[in-house]
Amino acid sequence: MPYIKVDEETNLYYQDQGEGQAVIFVHGVMMSSRFFERQFDFFKEKYRTITFDLRGHGQSSKVPYGHTVANYAKDLKMFIEKLGLDDVILVGWSMGAFVIWDYFNQFGDEHIKAVTIVDQSPSDYLWDGWEYGAFHFEAIKGVMQAIQEDQRSFNSEFIYGMFKEKPDPVQHQWILEEMMKLPAAIASTIVFNQTAVDYRETLSNVTVPTLICFGRDDTFFPVAAGEYIQRRIPGSKLIAFENSSHCLFLEETDTFNRELDTFFQSLN
Repeated sequence: MPYIKVDEETNLYYQDQGEGQAVIFVHGVMMSSRFFERQFDFFKEKYRTITFDLRGHGQSSKVPYGHTVANYAKDLKMFIEKLGLDDVILVGWSMGAFVIWDYFNQFGDEHIKAVTIVDQSPSDYLWDGWEYGAFHFEAIKGVMQAIQEDQRSFNSEFIYGMFKEKPDPVQHQWILEEMMKLPAAIASTIVFNQTAVDYRETLSNVTVPTLICFGRDDTFFPVAAGEYIQRRIPGSKLIAFENSSHCLFLEETDTFNRELDTFFQSLN
């Protein structure tokens, strides 16, 4: 299996197929690159398509350190440079969007041609006056406790909340097994960190063409959060997926792939 070494003890598992414009998909917290398998198979026919597992996740090294959004962004930059890429299109789902926004905060648009943001508010925390988050302090404290005490049960229930329609048992099972590849100690650490970050004031640092995709079902985030992002990233475009919640690339795969392909083609 192919790996990229980003520090002395950390190897990131990745897949890399196809030719032409490079597209990298960045998954969410507690998830893995497998979530993008339907995108990988579609886009590799037209693009150099790359998926990878963030440190600790999926098949990447289970190192006990470096689990912050900011450090994941550093890993992403190292990953891009080790592959010798430039003018990359980044697609970030959920926390993957945080990783992209943090990349821009640290490195600007170095190596980046365009961005797609998939169903992520600029902050998960319900700050005073901010209604588009997912957690207040008691809630995140409860999540961390649940992960530490019974990670499998927490993950199993969490999966149902990511879909507008209940996933079938086969889909639920593979998602659960992917989530269980992340050790509980790492899961609670990165869940807390990604809840505490706040990109509301730095969205304008994204200076490349941007597509914003949100599920209309607002179990996670309302489309209004996407509208907030659109107002703060000049020239960005927002698309709402009417029959999706948080996993729109699984819930409306054909529509999702088509909209991203159209966006990518518009960049030429």
